[in-house]
Amino acid sequence: MQFTTLGDRNAPAVLLIHGMLSSADDSVHFGRYLADDHYVICPTLDGHADDGSDLVSAEDEARKITVWLRENGIRSLALIQGSSMGAEVALAVRDACIRSDIKVDHCFFDGGPFFDFSPVFRKFMEIVFSGLVGIFEKDPEHVSEKLKGNLFVRFVLGKKRDEFEPLFASMSSKRRKFSKKTVKGMVKTCYNCALPDLTNDVQRTLVFFFSTDEPARKSKKRLKKAYPFAKYRDVKGYAHCLFQVKRPKRYARLLKDVMNGERI
Repeated sequence: MQFTTLGDRNAPAVLLIHGMLSSADDSVHFGRYLADDHYVICPTLDGHADDGSDLVSAEDEARKITVWLRENGIRSLALIQGSSMGAEVALAVRDACIRSDIKVDHCFFDGGPFFDFSPVFRKFMEIVFSGLVGIFEKDPEHVSEKLKGNLFVRFVLGKKRDEFEPLFASMSSKRRKFSKKTVKGMVKTCYNCALPDLTNDVQRTLVFFFSTDEPARKSKKRLKKAYPFAKYRDVKGYAHCLFQVKRPKRYARLLKDVMNGERI
């Protein structure tokens, strides 16, 4: 796991966790607008950099992140934010922070597919994800174009996938190989997601944010049953995590509003 940081080390810390196939660069895209008054921490998850690591589970990533926080003297976080698959990791980090005695003020989960599907479905999705990550190896010169044409990407992003060109370009800027172990870990994170027991007070600090058009929004029913005291907000006119891609400065302002306790 690799970490990118921005801003003053002595300012309130925020943790931003990228989505599947992405890297810390895609959190920095909007995180730089928080760095004026926050210490911004952006990990690149295991299996997503050329460092020989593998992503095994959200819980394993959370353990490594909290170890890094403690080793670097971070004992409180003003915000944990996670995008797509990173939202599941962010939830696991929130739970791990309780055991690590790290204070967390707010959490913001953007477009997380908080599902728990059958082993048969997960096995099928391993095949789907294997084809998806194969694009990075088979045709590295045309990753962006191939991603837009991928059936799974078309299902998740719909007709707005052309608007993800900046994110696809970022994904394809580094030649990477996603191992079979990482593919299995990504499927487990997205489709065998554990929802940890959290107190009512902790639940009140959680915001689950979805586009009205994205498939991940269907996990809200499961979330509301587990976390009835959390906040749930929808945005219209944007596909999966597209708000942060197209409007990074405004998205950062939204995160600041959350940290300031303002209604969003």
